[in-house]
This record gives sequence, structure tokens and C-alpha cells, in this order.
Amino acid sequence: MQVNNNLNAMNNLELKLNGLAQNIATVADVSGVTQNQEVTDDLINSIVEQIPTVIAYEANANAIKTQNAVHDVLLDLKA
Repeated sequence: MQVNNNLNAMNNLELKLNGLAQNIATVADVSGVTQNQEVTDDLINSIVEQIPTVIAYEANANAIKTQNAVHDVLLDLKA
């Protein structure tokens, strides 16, 4: 079923986001807290990689909402 595929995709995206967040936290811990903190390429890549992941997560959520709306209409028509 399509909803299950979207849920599986959302779970995979959640794992990816958690990994990226962990990477950001690790880079931040290693860098320390200073006024003139240098931003590393690893930190920038981890932040930038989150953007399409969040967009894909939202797209899957909207697809599930649309599928639920279609099912509701079909059930109403059948009743």
C-alpha cells in the first residue's frame, strides 16, 4: 500500500536527519565554544544536507494526507 511506502520513507528520512544532527552535535563539541569559531566543511555539509531531507519528509506527509482525503471521499461515496 502507498501509505506504508510513504511511512517507510519517512522513517528512513528520520534516521538520516538524526545522523546529520548527531554529526552537527559532534562537530560543535569538537570545535568548542569560542567567539571566533571557525565553521568546518563537515558542519556546513551536515546542515545543507538536512534541507532536501526535510522537504522530502514534508512531501511524504502531504502525500499521506492526500491519500487519507481520497479514501474518505471514496468511503463517503460508497455509503
